[in-house]
Amino acid sequence: MDYNKLKEAVITEIDKLAEEMKAVAKAIHEKPEIGYQEYEASRLLCGFLEKNDFKVKRNIAGMETAFAASYPEKADGPTIALLAEYDALPGLGHGCGHNLIGTASVGAAVGLSKVLPKLKGRIAVMGCPAEEAGIDNAGGKVRLIKKGSFKDIDAAFIFHPFPMTTVGGETTTLLGLEFNFKGNPAHAAGNPWDGINALDGVLLTFNAINALRQHIRDGVRIHGIITHGGDAPNIVPEKASARFFLRTENKESLLEIIQKVKACAEGAATATGTKLEVNTFCNLYDSMKSNSVLASILEKNLNALGLSVEGRKKGKGSTDFGNVTRVVPACELGLRLGNGIVPHTREFLHAANSEEGFKVMMQGAKVLALSALDLLYSDGLLEKAKKEFEGVQKCNSTKVQKEK
Repeated sequence: MDYNKLKEAVITEIDKLAEEMKAVAKAIHEKPEIGYQEYEASRLLCGFLEKNDFKVKRNIAGMETAFAASYPEKADGPTIALLAEYDALPGLGHGCGHNLIGTASVGAAVGLSKVLPKLKGRIAVMGCPAEEAGIDNAGGKVRLIKKGSFKDIDAAFIFHPFPMTTVGGETTTLLGLEFNFKGNPAHAAGNPWDGINALDGVLLTFNAINALRQHIRDGVRIHGIITHGGDAPNIVPEKASARFFLRTENKESLLEIIQKVKACAEGAATATGTKLEVNTFCNLYDSMKSNSVLASILEKNLNALGLSVEGRKKGKGSTDFGNVTRVVPACELGLRLGNGIVPHTREFLHAANSEEGFKVMMQGAKVLALSALDLLYSDGLLEKAKKEFEGVQKCNSTKVQKEK
């Protein structure tokens, strides 16, 4: 079949799925599930794939809601992965549009599967729980990588609704630190001198970090909350805890700021006479290193649908897709949703369950599918993307050796 005819066939197949995709996206939106609890979302997406002859493996990498699907199960040629996210934000629901992300990847894969018998290669969907970093052990993609789930993947794409249309771009490195202070309880009015106030340790930590802000590099972000501050006003708090996210442009600068923030908490513990325990509650999210070859493929297919890149992503947010870009050639597609509204807001929450949101989801599915088709159709493109990836890996390895 003529290549342009193949592309037209893929678009037609995805259009046939529009109503079912919309129903899945709405169902996921209306029953938001936070990371590692996305049982219904995972069930819906896996069911969609299985109904369309995909081989699905559930409960992978030690995560009940993670899955890997492929069509065909085995094939000669490369494997291109489309990544699905489907977790909600604690307290806000799908204010980041993950209901659209997971459904777009599944729809793209199913549409593409209808023409795959004419090509060499395989399409995979990786179900990735817990992208939102606010929960314990967040970072489903980090855990998938550690368990080897990407070892047979040749390239990876993901779509994300965004304030503007873009491909690739930059994100920050992120780590979550938890500080637990322990003191001694006492009656706050009767004998406060016998108490050691754990909450004072937390408050002094916040004050010390605020003093630190004058002396940190541009672009560093430190933001935290008190997760436990005591049990009653008339009891000197025996236990108090706080959680902070630390974000910097790369892992090297992150290690530097981690030590400074820990020193703030250690100083607070010394000053208050409390005992301090420090934990990492979120996996390290690496900064995104987009593959320019894949970015150009995404942009070409955007243009083919009458869309265009509006700018380059240079956000201070973080994603565990950054870790994926460090192990395989990978690139993110961002599509404008709304009039520049920012994710993690109620405005974005409503837009993710609107007709405009579903339109963006369908556009994302088509661009993903056509871009995967390009890689499967032309060995030269994939080899070019791999060559760039290997060059970046070699450069980074040389840089680390020099720093040592």
